[in-house]
Amino acid sequence: MANVLLAQIKTKLDGGVLILFAGTVPRTAAEALDIANTHTELVRIGLNGTGTGLTFDTPINGVLTKAPNEIWRGTTQFEGADATQTTLTPTFYRFCAAGDTGRTASDTLTGHRLQGAVGGPSSGAELRLGVAALTAGNEQPVGDFGWRLPQASAGG
Repeated sequence: MANVLLAQIKTKLDGGVLILFAGTVPRTAAEALDIANTHTELVRIGLNGTGTGLTFDTPINGVLTKAPNEIWRGTTQFEGADATQTTLTPTFYRFCAAGDTGRTASDTLTGHRLQGAVGGPSSGAELRLGVAALTAGNEQPVGDFGWRLPQASAGG
């Protein structure tokens, strides 16, 4: 069942981009970001650094992963609340469908966006990067990316 649901998510998100942000992590991927005061876009990850066109592999064992033959990367360029800084620590990512900036509110029923925590190599974040902080102007690769459906918890 998980693979069937993830295949539907894949269909909606293929061709999208992965965007890394600094700032307070929103409760859900549907919430709008406050780019002027709270959040900063750090890097837009695309196919071979183009900013567009990422795709996922066929879901296996309940996990949606990046297509293994793709190179995901982008050049770090800060935009938002802390745009004047030269180094910032990413706190969350949003994988957004083509045409979605990841900044505005998204309808939870029709919007197509994933969100998760970002951290350095020894963090427990969903997306672990090779470095803990990003420097403006540097290229940022993403070697591995996987997303699993959130697990429902049983009440008691």
